[in-house]
Amino acid sequence: MNMRGRNRINDIFPILLFLVFTLSALGIVMMSVQIYQKILVRSDGNYDNKTAVMYLTEKFRANDREGQIRVGQFKGQDAVLISNPVKDEVYVTCIYAYDGYLRELYLEQKLLEGAKMDSGTEILEMDSFSAEELSDRLISLKFTDRSGNSLTTCLAVKSGGGA
Repeated sequence: MNMRGRNRINDIFPILLFLVFTLSALGIVMMSVQIYQKILVRSDGNYDNKTAVMYLTEKFRANDREGQIRVGQFKGQDAVLISNPVKDEVYVTCIYAYDGYLRELYLEQKLLEGAKMDSGTEILEMDSFSAEELSDRLISLKFTDRSGNSLTTCLAVKSGGGA
């Protein structure tokens, strides 16, 4: 009888050991998947915000001439306004956030007041965007993506910019 009970334990022990190993491995894989998903969500938000910063940095560099870059309002929203004189007309590039997107609108300055908020081209998904002129040469920009991740940066206008 002793021999018979001992054989059952000898038979069941490898199966139990394999089951414990399998459940442990499955638990580790499930935890890893959750961690990976959190990292992806966080990096997606950072990607959008950093892309918006790089986009505006390039806009500043390309248009950094005396008085062409300023912070203002477009239909009650913070906006970066970049003026470009072309022959006898002044065109404005207006960068603002509306309806979940960072948008860009390019048109004659005299038509800016009559333009609609949804007229701008969608650049990136963005919950909100704010701009503040800290001095005549320094502009603070804050981007908030749809996940609530925020990024604030300051861009310098080398030409003196400002209003």
